[in-house]
Amino acid sequence: MPVTNYSGCPSEEAANIVIKHKDYFNLKDLYYNLRMWLVENGYAEREDKTFPETLMLERITQEYGKEIWVRWRNEKTINNFYRYSLYTDWHIILLKSAEVMHEGVKFKTNWGEVEITILAKVIGDYNRSWQKSPIFSKILPLFWNRIFRKEILMHRKELYRDAYRLNNEIKEFLKLKTFMPEPETKFFPPLGLRL
Repeated sequence: MPVTNYSGCPSEEAANIVIKHKDYFNLKDLYYNLRMWLVENGYAEREDKTFPETLMLERITQEYGKEIWVRWRNEKTINNFYRYSLYTDWHIILLKSAEVMHEGVKFKTNWGEVEITILAKVIGDYNRSWQKSPIFSKILPLFWNRIFRKEILMHRKELYRDAYRLNNEIKEFLKLKTFMPEPETKFFPPLGLRL
């Protein structure tokens, strides 16, 4: 699925979150867990061919291990005017295979430093129907900044909640401190350690 260029479309940033973690974790389970969260919340489909992964770069060196870049560009259409975009960028460095003992059982896992950035935006007139009209294109800024303002703030708040729920999902998996009052159901146990 190609990424759409929304330059010129009015947009409102809802959240910009950075999560860093340097310790043992299971990369495969983290990847699958986040992907299933996006599918469950309507930001992606289950099929591999339609999943909006625009970049997967892996660089391997003997001295520093693996370096991985992953870029996801997920979108959720709300109606014919609003669309939520949830952009996720992963940067993993010093990734090495490792084995850990957990409750007397040895597990294969990974060790490294992962940095995940989440950028959430509300995009208006994503299909450019207002911008194509000579009359509506002139009044779109007025509608966006004044008339649609309450509705935009409502959509921004909803997308903000989704972004922080995704943030919480990542932090729960990596066993980092979270600020959500109640945890969601989990696809995988923390750090990918199956008991």
